[in-house]
Amino acid sequence: MTITTTTRLVLAYLLLAAALLGAGCTDGGQSVTGPAATEFLSETASYDDRVEFRFVPDSDGPGTYSATCRIERNVSWGTTIETRENVQYEDISRAKPIEIVVPRDDPSDGAAVEIEIRSLAGDVLHQSRTSVAPATPVPTPP
Repeated sequence: MTITTTTRLVLAYLLLAAALLGAGCTDGGQSVTGPAATEFLSETASYDDRVEFRFVPDSDGPGTYSATCRIERNVSWGTTIETRENVQYEDISRAKPIEIVVPRDDPSDGAAVEIEIRSLAGDVLHQSRTSVAPATPVPTPP
């Protein structure tokens, strides 16, 4: 059996196409000029009168995101104090993260936020549940 020049060229093109697909050099139908998906880091700060939850994007450029969250107080009981559905946050960046403040009536009150952050296209960028409870004092030996 002899292999013709045309057959060799076809095989070479097929191998090249397979290599490019395997290396991710095609866009898979998605825009290659659009921004990459943003990821978020969650931070908390606890004070006597409030707990601050911050969701910081890994982007310096401002973006608009949609968030759905459930805010709880007294975490052990799971008392939902507020639910927010598809709230739009604009101009969000590292310098200006999404912030959710939960007031405390007493420093011993716990708080939690369960959140899902989406791009305007509807892609889920972040999901988490973060809770803060007061620290339990550890006895020190005499």
